[in-house]
Amino acid sequence: MEERTRRCLGGFAIGFLVGAGLLASYGVYCVNKKSGYSPFDMGRYLILDQPENLSVTSKLFIRNNISSEIHNDFFLTKLVIKFGELLGYKLKFGEYEIPKGVSLWEAIKMLSSQKPVVHKVCIPEGFSVHRTLERLNDNKFLQGEIENIPEEGSLMPDTYCFRYPTTKQEIIDQAQKAMSDFLEKEWTDKSDDCFLKTPQEVLTLASIELETIAGMYLNRLKIDMKLQADPTTIYAMVKGKRFPRNLTYKDLKYDHPYNTYVYKGLPPGPISNPGRKSILAVLHPKKSEWLYLYYDGNLMSEPVYSKTYKEHKKNIARIKKVSVSKVK
Repeated sequence: MEERTRRCLGGFAIGFLVGAGLLASYGVYCVNKKSGYSPFDMGRYLILDQPENLSVTSKLFIRNNISSEIHNDFFLTKLVIKFGELLGYKLKFGEYEIPKGVSLWEAIKMLSSQKPVVHKVCIPEGFSVHRTLERLNDNKFLQGEIENIPEEGSLMPDTYCFRYPTTKQEIIDQAQKAMSDFLEKEWTDKSDDCFLKTPQEVLTLASIELETIAGMYLNRLKIDMKLQADPTTIYAMVKGKRFPRNLTYKDLKYDHPYNTYVYKGLPPGPISNPGRKSILAVLHPKKSEWLYLYYDGNLMSEPVYSKTYKEHKKNIARIKKVSVSKVK
């Protein structure tokens, strides 16, 4: 009987001390909050990998100087986090932004109620797989390594939102699924004017240029004329990497299956990741008789189209202000 009594009194004493410690810690934070004390000089990001583990979370707070009100005391930091849990402030897994000017107690309440930070990564239309992977690898918020290199043209250009701990491979998987779903849906409703035989051929043509000239390239394919698309020559030479200079006439003779100045028909596959508008432009081409296009690269000017090569040369001579005889 005496043994049981001693155990009960011991347990009560321990419970009382823990409760007193928690209340004392809470009092410390209330005082600091009222006095305007703040351990933060600037905002920061905080990642909670194991919010259910008090020791891990306490060390994270101390490492980030969040519990400086109590001199980053490990035991007191654990007590305050535990006290917050008892009051319903349970920390959640994820990445959070801790703004400037908050105490540890305020931070605990924030981390238990706010939604995790949302990041964004953009895959621009016309980016090759190589340049897309460069962008994903440069994103400091994405995790892991790229496990499977995607095929050219298989990624849907878009802005993808994600939360920690999203991996680079997960973004690639999302972009591939978005492209596959879109192409599968739109292929079944393609125009009769689109005579391409497979969705892959649609991707290939859509990847070459913007949507405004898809009809012109289809006209060339229809009469077995070379596409003569500059982007295919660039892709043949650098395989989707950045091209460091302007194309030359010598470049156009570069012997490679992707160079449509040398080989007729579509190249073996896409040369970039085309966007929705470009794909739809190929599936539903605008009717025209154009076979030639000239664009001088001036952002203020518009492309000039021609039906014949003779007319094409005249347009070039007019824009360059030279005689037709000097146009190659």
